[in-house]
Amino acid sequence: AGDCGPLPNITHAEPPEDTKHRESFSVGSKVMYRCLTGYVKHPLLSDTIQCLTNSQWSNLQEFCGRDCSDPPHLQFATISREDEIRNFYAVNTTVRYICRPGYKHTTDQLLTSTCLDNLTWSEVPELCQKKSCGIPTNPEHGKVVTNDYLFLARAHVVCNRG
Repeated sequence: AGDCGPLPNITHAEPPEDTKHRESFSVGSKVMYRCLTGYVKHPLLSDTIQCLTNSQWSNLQEFCGRDCSDPPHLQFATISREDEIRNFYAVNTTVRYICRPGYKHTTDQLLTSTCLDNLTWSEVPELCQKKSCGIPTNPEHGKVVTNDYLFLARAHVVCNRG
């Protein structure tokens, strides 16, 4: 015979309508599946199977999933380089954040956010604190007025009379 049998079931995907109920496919036949509504194709995974010379279908990884939009942008932290270049964030994917310049990490706990089942991101713990710039020195013939010495704080300089 040298043919492959009916198409295998692929999670969250379906083959074209005209191939669904076929019992046999010749060697070399290729069938492209598409994701079910609500699911998206992982960019790097194949969506096509082929009938091989041993009358078996080629293996096809699960290529459909649900994904979150881009991870949240934060004032105090930025997404790690490797997570920033992804273009697909499947459910249960966790991204790492790094404190922005001017902020310091305050604990050993990782700064992460995870794509949840409801396609939203988990809250990122605020573990980055503004760094202190130190107490500014008073200029000659004046003084610095501020009660905040942390990153992004503003100070006023008041000149002495005369």
